[in-house]
Amino acid sequence: KAHVAKDDAASLETVTAHDARFANKLELAVRFGKTLIIEEVDKIEPILYSVVRKDLERQGMRWVVQVGDKTVDYNESFRMFLVTRNPYPSIPPSAASVIAEVNFTVTRSGLEGQLLGLVIQHEQPELEKQKSHLLRV
Repeated sequence: KAHVAKDDAASLETVTAHDARFANKLELAVRFGKTLIIEEVDKIEPILYSVVRKDLERQGMRWVVQVGDKTVDYNESFRMFLVTRNPYPSIPPSAASVIAEVNFTVTRSGLEGQLLGLVIQHEQPELEKQKSHLLRV
């Protein structure tokens, strides 16, 4: 979480998709340009559709977005991260084109490779430097 918020911890909000104050926290994050981490997301809730697709409208000198039944000022600093433990989340096609999906699943072979790299780096640093150089080229 510390790496996500660029400025300070005050600009970071964490909420679960099933929280009673979910809509309120979403509105405040959009309005004040906070980073919002939504945890335990199994599917994209309908309230998020306009925010995910950035369906912004111009009202005078400001941009607004529809959040549920409210029209909220949109701050350009707003960021949203959807976090799930589900390896295959249900993402509708209209949202899939604008969402960057990153899979942080840890596999046995991935862990073996990392541990082997650490052992080689500790035991034979020159060999690890050669490997890093070859992978860059």
